[in-house]
Amino acid sequence: MKLTLKVILIVVLTVTTIISTSFYILAKHFDQQVEQHLLVTARTLYENIVIVRKWVSDNSGVLIKKRPGMQSNPYLPHPDLVTEDGDTLTLKNPALVTRELSELSLTIGRDFSFHLSSLDFINPNNKPDDFETEALLYFHDSTHANTDNEFYHPEIKNGRHFFRYFAPLYTEQSCLSCHAGHGYKLGDLRGGMSIILASDLYEEAKKANLVFFIFSGSITIFILIFLLFIAIQRIVINPLKIIENSAQRIREGTYDVDLKINKRDEIGSLAITFEEMRKKIKSYTEQLINSERKYRNLIEHSIEAVIIINTMDQIIDCNSKLLTLTDYDREELCSFKFKRLIDYEDRSVISHVGTSENFETILHTKFTLNVPVEVNILRGFSLGSQENLSFIYIRDLSERKKIEDYSIQTEKMYALGQVSSGIAHEIRNPLFALKNNLAYLNSKYGDNTDYQEIYIESKYSIDRIENLINGILDYAKPHKISFSDIDIKLIIEKCLVLIQKQFEKSSIKIEIEFGHGNQLIEADAHLLEQVFLNLILNAFQAMEDAGILKINTSSSDQYVIVSIKDTGKGIPDEEIDRIFEPFYSKFSNGTGLGLAISQRILSQHNAQYHVESSQGFGTTFILSFPHKQG
Repeated sequence: MKLTLKVILIVVLTVTTIISTSFYILAKHFDQQVEQHLLVTARTLYENIVIVRKWVSDNSGVLIKKRPGMQSNPYLPHPDLVTEDGDTLTLKNPALVTRELSELSLTIGRDFSFHLSSLDFINPNNKPDDFETEALLYFHDSTHANTDNEFYHPEIKNGRHFFRYFAPLYTEQSCLSCHAGHGYKLGDLRGGMSIILASDLYEEAKKANLVFFIFSGSITIFILIFLLFIAIQRIVINPLKIIENSAQRIREGTYDVDLKINKRDEIGSLAITFEEMRKKIKSYTEQLINSERKYRNLIEHSIEAVIIINTMDQIIDCNSKLLTLTDYDREELCSFKFKRLIDYEDRSVISHVGTSENFETILHTKFTLNVPVEVNILRGFSLGSQENLSFIYIRDLSERKKIEDYSIQTEKMYALGQVSSGIAHEIRNPLFALKNNLAYLNSKYGDNTDYQEIYIESKYSIDRIENLINGILDYAKPHKISFSDIDIKLIIEKCLVLIQKQFEKSSIKIEIEFGHGNQLIEADAHLLEQVFLNLILNAFQAMEDAGILKINTSSSDQYVIVSIKDTGKGIPDEEIDRIFEPFYSKFSNGTGLGLAISQRILSQHNAQYHVESSQGFGTTFILSFPHKQG
């Protein structure tokens, strides 16, 4: 919530609460005054009636001339008296006088009346109503007797408002002359007198007063809120908005701002403090920008890939060289842990001194390529607020490894070249003679059953020797490469057609999934056929005529990736590094030159390759061919 809204809300709630409370107290005070006025009026009436009743009681009643139709008091033993003149006087005791006055008040009283009542009434006219019963029971309660002298509350009857007042009447000495026979003693509660005052005019006055309070309170609240808000707006909110806008501009990178606040109060002090802070932030930011620029230039122009990691092994920064080397983008790398990129367990340690470590290992790229690298780790650096960082320098050893492999390959080819030269002269010619003589003997003695057994075994051995010699000569004198744009899917399909008849009776299932995207590469089609034929034939032999061969292709911006996976018997861990060595073979009829020739062809195509194998679960060859050579 914005400050302006908070201020408005606080002002509204504060003013409304104060004014509402004040007017509520005034309204309550007015109600109390009205009630007090009604109570005083009721008390006055009660006291006047009590005075009359007292006078009548003190004079043992009042004798009045009995008029025609007037009933004598049936509750007095001798209510009537005849004078010497023959006039009949009837005695009016206090109770009768009070009752007749109450009856008269009902007929001529406009805004008030009163009524005598008792729980032990003798005259039915003195029977109490609900209010009077409640009051009498209240005074009969020993906890209130002789302590509370009145009972009252407002009442609504027939849509009109009344104030009901009740006061007790206790037996006095003058009352015993009439009521002693009824069992009353001095001080007993005889009954009470109920005063009824009409209060409609007071209720209307209260309503009018409430409307006045609400209206005047609302006007007062609105005026006070308006005046307070204008004052706070000018004194506090507007200067704070200026400071807020300046802070927003600083956050956006604009440090040249002018507050233009010249106050000698807390806001002015805040503006001065803010200005000092702005200058310090500007100076510090400029220093950081310069340091960042130097730091970024050093990293970005490094010939090696650079990574910065924290104590949790999380990558927090890297240079463009690493992006090119791994094919990941910066966001992906910063979500990795460093050891996800390298084979840390199978590293070749060069040196490990104190907080620095130097070793060779394999770097895993986005498209499952394995790049040989040299890693230098320097620990214990700080960068800004981050401490205990590690700087890692990664050097691509691919070219060096290629040169080393090429040197080894050259030495092998030179040695094989020397051997193949001797083989061509010393073995090939005698072998040719043996092959011709064996054919001659077969034409002459071919019908002899014993000879046929010897012939088949001899021809098989001569063919193996000839294949071995041809493989050696082919390895020593490789085919001249002729690059052209080819679709790798067509090469794979052609190889599968070539081997289809050879293995059509086997139980091997072939599953092919060609990926989308650019599948064109610059390569020698004839040499790639040799590679795929060697790998597929080896897979068939490893599965021994039963299993599944899966061939998948996919592509990226730089490579076409081919995966050839079989479900054969797999390669033991200790032998997987030897499979590309010449003359190394685990098959009884193999020459051991197929993978060696394939390795040379892959190197000629600048292709990368990786072998994964689990003994008893099969082998996978992953080959990555660049779209373009050079």
